[in-house]
Amino acid sequence: MRSLKILIPLLGAIVLASFSCSKNSKTIVAPKDPLLNVDRTEINLTGNPFLDKILIINNGGGQLQWDIQEKPDWVDVSDLVGRITDDTATVRFSTKFDNLDYGVYSGMVKINSNGGVIEIKLTLDYKPPKLKVEKIVINMDRHYNRAELGIINEGGGELTWSIAEKPDWLSFQVEDGVVYSFPQYVPFQINFNALDYGYYESAIKLDSNGGSVEIAVYFTYEREIEVYPGVGAAYVTLGESYSAVQKQWGTPDKNWYDRPEHTLFIHHFTYDEIGLHFAVKTNSLILYGSGKVGYIEVFPPYDGMTEELLGIGSTVNELKAAKGDPLAINGGQWTYEGIIFLIKNNMINGMIVKDPDF
Repeated sequence: MRSLKILIPLLGAIVLASFSCSKNSKTIVAPKDPLLNVDRTEINLTGNPFLDKILIINNGGGQLQWDIQEKPDWVDVSDLVGRITDDTATVRFSTKFDNLDYGVYSGMVKINSNGGVIEIKLTLDYKPPKLKVEKIVINMDRHYNRAELGIINEGGGELTWSIAEKPDWLSFQVEDGVVYSFPQYVPFQINFNALDYGYYESAIKLDSNGGSVEIAVYFTYEREIEVYPGVGAAYVTLGESYSAVQKQWGTPDKNWYDRPEHTLFIHHFTYDEIGLHFAVKTNSLILYGSGKVGYIEVFPPYDGMTEELLGIGSTVNELKAAKGDPLAINGGQWTYEGIIFLIKNNMINGMIVKDPDF
């Protein structure tokens, strides 16, 4: 019995000691070796290095050291060697068309590394470039004064193009380029400063190493009634969003904000070449894309008119004859129901349509 009493505390001490040791011990995990991987092993080359690419990935641990020692002589690669840990490396392939005749080619890129070897199969169907455009007729007017050329390479290789002819009243973002297997979209817009009112008909001619093409362009430019007291102006209605204005008129020339009452933010944006100034009220310094337009101001060279055919350049006498005496005059601002006329040198120099609570 006495020996049993001695044995029980002894066993308890052994258990506690074992628990203490297991609690304080750390599990040692052996580090993983590097393991080479790529996002794809077959590429049908387009000739465009932004599309013809692979991602090199380390699916193991440590540092993956890789290099490319084998490739076709008609392909260049952006990087021949590299090192990655838990990130990725992008390798782009550029096809050297100058060294090739038209035809079908195949080749292989071999990637060696301390985490294995992978081969990438390359194929190329090299055809002569062939120019095509998405539209051969483009209709524009003062409210659809922006468009784009969709330039397509229906063949293969590099289609190098340039604008050979265009009317003076069209301004292009770029006038030459290279197209591979995906279309290139080239924005352009009307240059109103070079125009009088009227109907215009002209053509854009594209030349390329894959042929030439002409695009017919038709443009009607006339002064329109589009300023409505209490409603809106320039085909924008009070209450519409900033995003809706951008869809109609494109990216603004200027953006800024003020906070006169230290509460709501008033975001302003203008289109200086057209003569438009919009403003929205929001609770956010940054997120104002969905804010509602509460203020529209038009200024030179804007040429829209009210229903009474009043616009920038109309005289004070014409204004009074059409609308009578103003409700109030504050310096150069003449206030009527739903609209404020900005007067300078006895002529209308701007108009403001705004929400009563703005």
